[in-house]
Amino acid sequence: MDDVTKRLEEAAQTNHLVLILFYADWSPHYEWLEPVINAYEKRVVELVKVNIESDKAVADSYNIETVPAFVLLHRGKELWRQIGELTVDEFRLVLEEF
Repeated sequence: MDDVTKRLEEAAQTNHLVLILFYADWSPHYEWLEPVINAYEKRVVELVKVNIESDKAVADSYNIETVPAFVLLHRGKELWRQIGELTVDEFRLVLEEF
């Protein structure tokens, strides 16, 4: 079992929200996500980054072919999904919804 799969399985056992960020080395990176997530420590959101090229099996299991893509889970159940660009404000609204 690879590291990403293991992290996803461990996160699914917690009561935390889990945000999966699917990216590729050639796509824009989302460094701004981590400070926004850190602001929600009360709710505890875990970030798992998945490179769709090196972790293709994980990306395929979520049917992700385009980056960036974001999937929000709770106990392994998908709550929200966004394919494509996401602004800081849009992301905050999603976190506040859950």
